[in-house]
Amino acid sequence: MKSTDPEIKRFLDIFLNDRAINKEFYTRVSEDKLDFHMVDKPERKSDSPRQSIAHQIYVTRKYIYGVKTGTLKFDGIVEKPLLRSETMSKKELLDELEETEKELIALLNDPTIAKKTVIVSWSKDPVPAIASLWGLQSHEVLHIGWNLAVMDHLNIERFPLLKQTWG
Repeated sequence: MKSTDPEIKRFLDIFLNDRAINKEFYTRVSEDKLDFHMVDKPERKSDSPRQSIAHQIYVTRKYIYGVKTGTLKFDGIVEKPLLRSETMSKKELLDELEETEKELIALLNDPTIAKKTVIVSWSKDPVPAIASLWGLQSHEVLHIGWNLAVMDHLNIERFPLLKQTWG
């Protein structure tokens, strides 16, 4: 991380810690459980760990694209679509997730980042780019909560980083 902006540093410290928790969860899910659904009924099916990690990749890329273009939208174009996630190995999915972190860090190292604003759905006025990315952080925390429920179903023990951060 090259940026000296305290808000960017604070954001990355928090985001990367929570992303590390989610990544560790995914490393602990066995390959044969990637397609496990907590709820699997004809009328409702919950996301599997595979779908969840693919979704995190997609959303991270949407936020990055939103900062680059100045408009955050969750429909339509994604700069780098994730193809064939349903057949990717756990390692391939984790590599893609890792790649989004590098893309985000590169974006935040752009010297013009402090001047960028983003049009978002939750504000009538454009917000600073870093402010828009706090939405991504909130999304990351949602995945921690979801992954905790999956951990209970799959009998995955709470690991040190998770306990250190969230108790």
